Amino acid sequence: MLKQFLVGSSALMLLFAGSVSAQGASELQTQEQDMSQEQVNPAPATPQEQQVDLQVDQDELQRFANAVEQIQTIEQTAQQEINQVLEQNGFSRERFGELYQAQQSPEAEVTTEATPEEQQSFDQAVTQIESILQGVQAEQVQAIESEGLEPQRFSEILAAVRQDPTLLQQVQQMLSN
Repeated sequence: MLKQFLVGSSALMLLFAGSVSAQGASELQTQEQDMSQEQVNPAPATPQEQQVDLQVDQDELQRFANAVEQIQTIEQTAQQEINQVLEQNGFSRERFGELYQAQQSPEAEVTTEATPEEQQSFDQAVTQIESILQGVQAEQVQAIESEGLEPQRFSEILAAVRQDPTLLQQVQQMLSN
């Protein structure tokens, strides 16, 4: 479960980061960069990353696990909201993704034409999704802070948990209780 979180946490942000208008994309990327610096960096550790040598006591690890649970709930709710937005605007995830890719890569050989009505619905969906994602980011920070952790500290613990199998196992046990 935690591994899914570590790899997929904020996948919502990554899945829909590109699902925004060209104007909103750069704005959202900036927000995501700020968030990853201040909060969560869900990408799996790479060999190039420095080994994290971080001391985490059991109380702090429990607070981290509590925040992880809250973040998972926030993301599940946001996923449902985004699915509703897509449905209300007449899109499957696949079609929305096609239109997004066509908008982001107009020079690509695959061309996906949208009718004017579909483009209008797409733009409306993008605006709604951007709003949801902004709320998700704020809720995640609030969840972290409600557990008495600073977003930077949460990020440090997350990096340590990703690299230390013992810490990972401890957090998994905390989450299963």
